[in-house]
Amino acid sequence: MPARDTQGGFSLLELIVVIVIIGIIAGLTTRFFGDTVSGYVTTSLYDQLARSGRLAVERVNRELRNAAPNSIRVSGNCIEFLPLVASASYQDQAVVYAATGTASAPTPVLGASAASDRWDVFDLGFAPVGGATYYMLVYPYGPGSGAGDPYQAQNPGPLVTFQAIDTGTALPAGVTRLQATTAHRFLRHSPARRLFLTGTPVSFCVVGNQLLRYAGYGLQATQPVPPPAANAQLLASEIQTVDPDVPFTASFGYQSPSLVRNGVVTLDFRFMRVDARGNANWVRLNHEVEVANVP
Repeated sequence: MPARDTQGGFSLLELIVVIVIIGIIAGLTTRFFGDTVSGYVTTSLYDQLARSGRLAVERVNRELRNAAPNSIRVSGNCIEFLPLVASASYQDQAVVYAATGTASAPTPVLGASAASDRWDVFDLGFAPVGGATYYMLVYPYGPGSGAGDPYQAQNPGPLVTFQAIDTGTALPAGVTRLQATTAHRFLRHSPARRLFLTGTPVSFCVVGNQLLRYAGYGLQATQPVPPPAANAQLLASEIQTVDPDVPFTASFGYQSPSLVRNGVVTLDFRFMRVDARGNANWVRLNHEVEVANVP
């Protein structure tokens, strides 16, 4: 008998079914890996925005905590303050120091003593940096308080420019005699007899989509918004001042201190980046900074 042909093969219908099944599996697999990669990219984007925001908040938080009492003012998307350099108790009595036989130089206050350009403080622990500008501050009332506003630099007033440490007079250990640039009187005594040394003003401003730090621009009676651009340092980018989904007030807010609490600065930083698909991805950081207010 003739030999039978035992060779087999796929029919066209079987091939079509196999191709369709393989296509379905490939499509599901591709979609799975695509969603996984997209999710990773989105998560990484959010993490980058959040990390940038946390660094910005931490930088602003640390500096604001070191603001001199009653020196914070806010205008628009800018916040300004006087950075604290040192503090000490000041001499408020006209006495003779037994250790050296030297007459004291009490801090001059309106209605209590005549103007003077030198006065004594205790345990200052401060060494001025050459070329730097410092201010001496006693019991400021705060911005907008007229003669008590430290930024007005009035005489009498709470602020005067520091000139040098007087080293030509023999004084007991722990006593330092400060010298101002001009004869001055402060408005009133500090309840705790505290004197503060500050540096020149510092501002944080949101300009466009950037958070900038300004320094070294000098004391100004009216808050500069923003200060001169030559003094700007970039802290963060992609920050927003308009949010279409959540009501927006301002990047900075300030609640003035009262008799029962310190001042509080509110930070509302919102960051946004558009991904490759054209989606807007938002990260919002809301933070409160308690500012010491013990003048």
